[in-house]
Amino acid sequence: MSMIDYIDERYDDTFESVYAILSDRVQRDPSEAFRHIRQTLKSLYVRQGNDWTGRGAIGNAGLDASVAAHEAVLVELQAMKGE
Repeated sequence: MSMIDYIDERYDDTFESVYAILSDRVQRDPSEAFRHIRQTLKSLYVRQGNDWTGRGAIGNAGLDASVAAHEAVLVELQAMKGE
């Protein structure tokens, strides 16, 4: 397996697991999930910008996948609310 394949796999695995957890949270309490996702995204965006220690490609893939999953669920929630 090449490094690029490994990074892609890391991204996909992280996205799928975070998306599944957030989707479950939405099913239980959509308004609380909405609040949680927005707050978490603020923190994740800061973490993306603060890479002075050198997270590396694998760390970036996991972080980027987590951001993407949160954004995807947020868009779905907004569509449900009609925003």
